[in-house]
Amino acid sequence: MQDLYNLIDMNIQSGTGLYVDAEFIRPERLLPARNTLNMLTSLIHAEGYRNLINNNMSTYEQYYGFARILAKLMQEEGIERVEKYPIDSRRFYMFSYAVISMNWDPIFLWLLFNAHREKNNSGEVPHIGNPPAPMKLFHDLAHFMAVRKIDGDNPSHWFPMNETAVQRLNDPEHVTSRRVRVGKFYFPHGCHGFRECPNCGKLTFYLGSKWKLDSPDLFPPQIIKSLAYPDMARSEEEMRAYEEGKYDAIQCTHCGEITEAHHSAIIMQTNFKGQHPPFIEEIQRDMKVAIEKAKHIIFFGYSLPEDDFIYRSILASRKRMGIESPKVSVVVGKDAEAEDKWLKGDELENYTENYPESGFSTVVKRAIDIFGKENLRGYAAGIPNVFLKEKHADEKKVIELLRWE
Repeated sequence: MQDLYNLIDMNIQSGTGLYVDAEFIRPERLLPARNTLNMLTSLIHAEGYRNLINNNMSTYEQYYGFARILAKLMQEEGIERVEKYPIDSRRFYMFSYAVISMNWDPIFLWLLFNAHREKNNSGEVPHIGNPPAPMKLFHDLAHFMAVRKIDGDNPSHWFPMNETAVQRLNDPEHVTSRRVRVGKFYFPHGCHGFRECPNCGKLTFYLGSKWKLDSPDLFPPQIIKSLAYPDMARSEEEMRAYEEGKYDAIQCTHCGEITEAHHSAIIMQTNFKGQHPPFIEEIQRDMKVAIEKAKHIIFFGYSLPEDDFIYRSILASRKRMGIESPKVSVVVGKDAEAEDKWLKGDELENYTENYPESGFSTVVKRAIDIFGKENLRGYAAGIPNVFLKEKHADEKKVIELLRWE
């Protein structure tokens, strides 16, 4: 896939065509070809998600258990920090962890959204401040984007929480119905749910039409009829587009223009990155600051691939900036020979020498080059084993993953 994108993007940038077998592909056909490749990638991931919730809910629920534990820990963290810091300070309202999703799917964000919603609506929500108000958990997506209203009947929008709203809600002199904590969630490569309007250029984020953990339409409608349904249409314009064969149509929540799957703002695995929409740049800049300030970085299925040279450079630049190297945990893939334990120092290095061809060893070697062996630990038994005990998410193992003492 990377070679295919490299081939297409190299010729798009040079303005030249290319031969495929004996046929010459003219340069004006390359951009539609690339858009088609993006749409097929999204379609494959959407179908994979459908297969997951229809045939493997036990695994999906393990990840939801992980998300629920994260929500519980952030709730407890808020109770602890409110005794030490003002409620309108970042030390109180920012989670101690952030998520950087190098994938294009919204599944992990959706699990966290549902875990937070469950906590926020439970009868056990802690009350803080004076007068006391419930402390609730939300996410800041690093760009003030509109999310198509999940439980609505029209293309209207709601806006996720951001720091401006948080500081207002947490202002001690402002009487409010809730106090808030937020965690950063970054999509530096974009997301299948992102739609960039071809008219106004603004971003709409699609996350389905119902608050349900296994929502069947979490992914936006796809280019084939079997993965797009007429009851997903929320306006006359969307229904008209569907009847015309534009099964992937979603109306922009800002100006009302119809967007299609090829308007999804995603950055693919290619060495020719090109220009990004301004909201992607904003997300990447915010993410850069988070990485530079992080004390503990967890590679959770992320393999430091060669084409992601931007992020490798950000990580390596900490040394040049004189910033102390962070602690780094590597959890990637699953080695059949691996034990259920964390490896450090010589034990970790010996493992990479004994299993040099494993994907885990490859990532560990890359991480050692950047951070040094003394700052690294690894878990070779893979995901979700790293947070499971007897096939269920376990709080002690999640804490061990997050907090490297």
